[in-house]
Amino acid sequence: MRGLRELLRTRGGLLLLPLLVAVAALAQAQAEAARLSPEAYALGHRVAQALQELEGALDFSEAEAVPRWVVVALTGAYYLLQPALLAGALWVWFQAPSARPLRLFVGSLVAAYALALPFHLLLPVPERWAFPGSGAMLLSDRLGEGWIRAARLWSSADDGFPSLHAALAAVVVIVAYAVRARWRHVVLCLGLLAGAASFFLGLTWLPGLAMGVAVAGLAFALAVRWSRAWYPEEWPASRASVPPVDPGPAGPGPHWTDTAFPFLRPGRQRRVFISYRRDGASDLARVVRMELERRGYPCFLDVDDVGAGRFDARLLREIEAAPNFVLVLAAGSLDRCGDPDDWLRREIAHAVRHGRRIVPLVAEGFQFPTGADLPPEVARLAGLNAVVYSHAYFGASFDRLEEFLRSPPPGGA
Repeated sequence: MRGLRELLRTRGGLLLLPLLVAVAALAQAQAEAARLSPEAYALGHRVAQALQELEGALDFSEAEAVPRWVVVALTGAYYLLQPALLAGALWVWFQAPSARPLRLFVGSLVAAYALALPFHLLLPVPERWAFPGSGAMLLSDRLGEGWIRAARLWSSADDGFPSLHAALAAVVVIVAYAVRARWRHVVLCLGLLAGAASFFLGLTWLPGLAMGVAVAGLAFALAVRWSRAWYPEEWPASRASVPPVDPGPAGPGPHWTDTAFPFLRPGRQRRVFISYRRDGASDLARVVRMELERRGYPCFLDVDDVGAGRFDARLLREIEAAPNFVLVLAAGSLDRCGDPDDWLRREIAHAVRHGRRIVPLVAEGFQFPTGADLPPEVARLAGLNAVVYSHAYFGASFDRLEEFLRSPPPGGA
């Protein structure tokens, strides 16, 4: 096992996995007639009948009327696009600085094939065109039977559920988004095109497509678990292992949106800590969170009753992790800030100490206290540009708030 682990640590070793999948798919397709019993065929046809009824008995009888240029486009999308996606992803991630994207990709391919294989062996559901009751024809046959004959080298006609074609295309899309590839949106469009082509050509059932995507998601999860178990050094430490942060020195800390996948974390410069007083401002604070997250700004909003024992360990660390500090001010929000133990005062002081971008959001009825007993870090709020919240001009209020959040961070934070 150790030898295999060391072999798969290298990029060359990882290339053996898709090669094994290709050989296994070839052997499966060529041995189709020998491995299936009449009972298995009968069961697969009954399932195909159920899938057709589940779809609502879609009518494919007018396939002959489809324009030739549409047939050419669909044929190219199905027979050429998916292999190009797989080969392109393999080539790009083989050259990536880290081996983890390639490992996740090939691990997902192996897992997807392994998950789909029992269905194809024990439940051989025919493709739509191969099921007599569907009334469908294989559109690519209008261009010649060579297309489907070439595809049969690696795919049998009884792989209708789940669709391995859809599963493999979905794997490319999922991994592209997981590693935040720059071309991930293009890959999504191409994957959707390949899946749609397999449907309109008369090959796949809609439930088979959906099941293929589900198989891809599960395969990716299994690949992640395998990668973390065998190569933990490639993954960041879990949040539980992060030592408590001393609130004294400045510096970024873990954020509430951090996960085991660093490539899924939002941009640090967009993180927002929402500070508010529960008496009078809690409802508006929730509105602020929902609207900012809708606009792409991950927010931390403390909705629990945080005790003194947890304050330093959690809230101060969250303030350090978020360069943006939105302070929701309603009537009376600053009245108790003269108390050194007031938690809102401590949040403001910590944000000032760490140079966070402080943006007051002022609700109707708020007035800045006129007394001279406010601490300096709170008194300085009067000199900051504030955003006035108006329910009547909701969009304009948050447009103004977003302008502040897009401005250059203070001190390069």
